Amino acid sequence: MLRQSIRTRLFLKTGAYYGACFAIVITTAVTNPEWMRFLPFGGLDALEQELALADESTLVDQLFVTHQPVHLFLDAMNLLSALAGTLVVMIPIRWVYMTDGWQKKWNEEVATSLLVLPLVVAAIVYVVKFSLPLAFALAGIFAGVRYRMALKRQSDAYFTFACIAIGLAAGTRSLGIGLLLATFFTFTILAVSPHYDEKRHDFPIED
Repeated sequence: MLRQSIRTRLFLKTGAYYGACFAIVITTAVTNPEWMRFLPFGGLDALEQELALADESTLVDQLFVTHQPVHLFLDAMNLLSALAGTLVVMIPIRWVYMTDGWQKKWNEEVATSLLVLPLVVAAIVYVVKFSLPLAFALAGIFAGVRYRMALKRQSDAYFTFACIAIGLAAGTRSLGIGLLLATFFTFTILAVSPHYDEKRHDFPIED
């Protein structure tokens, strides 16, 4: 059937895309490891090392630390690479969502949010920088903002949660987790048989 052929081509396309991404990251880490400090990878490992090397203060005391060392150039490069990496990781997910034949009546607002929302999430998480007071402050600010978007399909929620998770990974400089999540997410979506209504012809069917 036509829809099966489309899904197969998209599976190969996303596989090649993410394979190239993994190859670039691994090659960079092996040949130029000094560049990794500017890329959004290894953030959770760095946090764990900082906590291990901290003084005898309790974990609660460490969480309430509001001052963080500022490295203007390094922070700018990390944020820039995190945002760029987020877009790179999200492109195939948007392909899967928008490809005609996979989900013919896709939601334009959801499709736009798949690129915009993870960028906003990554930037917010990067601002918080694991600081509990900043997290509460930002929560209070954004509590006054009403974000409403009708999700007509359950699959829309899947894609929205995936883009939020990738934004969180990028904001914590752990985009490797986001890349792995995106790979498994797209492959799983393409592998699972979609639910559709043949009477409405949500998917093109060969005669």
